[in-house]
Parts: sequence; structure tokens; C-alpha cells
Amino acid sequence: MSLATAFSYPPILKGFLVLILAGCFFPLTGVFVLKLQLVPLRFTLMHGTLLGGAAALALGLDPLLIGLAINMVIVFVIAPMSRFSGLSTGYVTAFFMVLTIGLAYAIIYKAGVPAKDTLEILWGNIFALSYLDVILAAVFCVASLLFVLLFFQQLKALLFNREIAFSAGINEKALFRAILVLTGLTVAFSLKLIGALLLDSLLLLPAIAASFFARSVRSLFVLAGAFGLLSSFGGFMVALNLDIPASSAVTIVAAVLFAVGLAFRRRVQA
Repeated sequence: MSLATAFSYPPILKGFLVLILAGCFFPLTGVFVLKLQLVPLRFTLMHGTLLGGAAALALGLDPLLIGLAINMVIVFVIAPMSRFSGLSTGYVTAFFMVLTIGLAYAIIYKAGVPAKDTLEILWGNIFALSYLDVILAAVFCVASLLFVLLFFQQLKALLFNREIAFSAGINEKALFRAILVLTGLTVAFSLKLIGALLLDSLLLLPAIAASFFARSVRSLFVLAGAFGLLSSFGGFMVALNLDIPASSAVTIVAAVLFAVGLAFRRRVQA
């Protein structure tokens, strides 16, 4: 199928546009996840979005909006709960990770959510996006870029060392909380696009691949977005020509770029 023919179908065009936006801007959040060691939190937020999807399917609501809401609750509750309980943030994160996935599957079972709909939560479907989903994704991507651009110097210091950022007069707690919110929103959107099982193909793999080439924080952000764009566009084209799910194709292309980056790194270090 040619691109012109494919784009004559609104679901394909909407999916392509959002996928390109996501490929460019979601890896920016991936940089924060990697540099601030937020990978465990990513798992918790992924499960939170799964819970939101299960609840939305059971109630006939928009899975994206419910997933976003649950992730925001988790983000704003983790720190106070950690202080109140005296437990580390890691323990509290693990608690929410287990609780949310347990509640998700309980809802799926009791509500009799069809297996096909359940699998859609896990695998995603970029061709089932509503116009509201497209608008929200576009607004979020622009907001993500503005966040990085407007606070780049403060973010650069925070990524280097939180204590040094604090001593330099930066409100690192507020900035870190903003990064947590950004991460929660990105995870929710990623699950809507490509599903839980393939989340890292947009969030982390481009950022990791970029780290093999980057020589500064600025170049890390730029290259992460570039690799994300290549993954999204290349994956879409592969899916179109081989008739395979777009989420799988994006993941395959992202994995190839990761392998190329790793080979480059090993060659430079040799």
C-alpha cells in the first residue's frame, strides 16, 4: 500500500501523525528516566495505566484519560506516603506497582472485559485513536518540548547532581516533581499508542541509543528525539510494507538502532 493510499484513511493518518510526534518527543522523557534512575517508577506507572485502562473498559470510558488520572495520583502520593510511612521511595513504588496490577486484573475478571480489549491494553492500537487522543497527544508533545527548552539549564544541573542543583539555588524538588508528572503522562500516552509490552521502544531505547553517541546533555536530548523519529517513521513504513502491527515494527526498528549504537560504542572503546 502506498503512503498516499494509506493516508486517505483517517485512522491511518491520525495514527501516523501521533506516532511521529511520540517518536520525536517521548524519548525526551526517556532521558530523564535513564539519568535519574526512574526505571522502577516507570514500571509502577505502566501498571497504573493498565489499571486505568481496565477500569475505563469496564465503565465504558476513555482509557487514556483514566490512565492519566491514576498516574497523576500515584506521582503525587508516592513522596508524601514515603515520608509518612518512613519507607524508602523504592518500597512505596513497589507497593503501588503490585497493588495496581492486582486491581487491574481483578476488574478485568469481575467486569468480564473481553480478551480482545484486554490484549489491546497490552499491545496498543495507534489506528484506534480518537480525535481527542490526537489533540491531547499533540498538546502534550509541545508541552514536553517547551519544558525542556525553558528549563534546560536547571535540568542540566539536576541531571548532573541533585545536591549541586540545590546548592546552586535551583528548586530541585519542584523540578523533580515536574519530571515525575511528565513521566507519568508519557507512560500513559505510550501505552495508548503501542501498549504496555512495547512501551520502552519509544520511551527508553531511543534515549539509550542516543547515549552511545552524545557528548553533552544537549546532544543527548537532540539525538534521543532523532532516534525516536527514525524508530517511529521507519517502524510505520515497515508495518505498512510487511503488513505487521505498527507497535511491533517500531520496536524492531528501535532495537536495530540500539544495536547499531552499541556497535559504535564498542568500536570507539576498542
